[in-house]
Amino acid sequence: MEFKPDPYRPISRARRLLIVVLAIATAAFVVYSMTRRSGEVRNAVRHPADVAACKPGQTEGCVGSMTAVIAQPPQSSSASK
Repeated sequence: MEFKPDPYRPISRARRLLIVVLAIATAAFVVYSMTRRSGEVRNAVRHPADVAACKPGQTEGCVGSMTAVIAQPPQSSSASK
């Protein structure tokens, strides 16, 4: 049994038109998706105006949290001589 490739069949005009329409629609969708205004859902709910996170001396119930900072202790005066 010998292998016979299918004969070449050119694309019809209707199918060629369909390919062009789909290519244009895809390109238009990609351009729209990349250029549309982003963050509309996030902007729908507006946050209240900025207020101070904590009052002076307040350590609980603040916006955010109190965080201890780990830092190297200052060098003593005897070490700098």
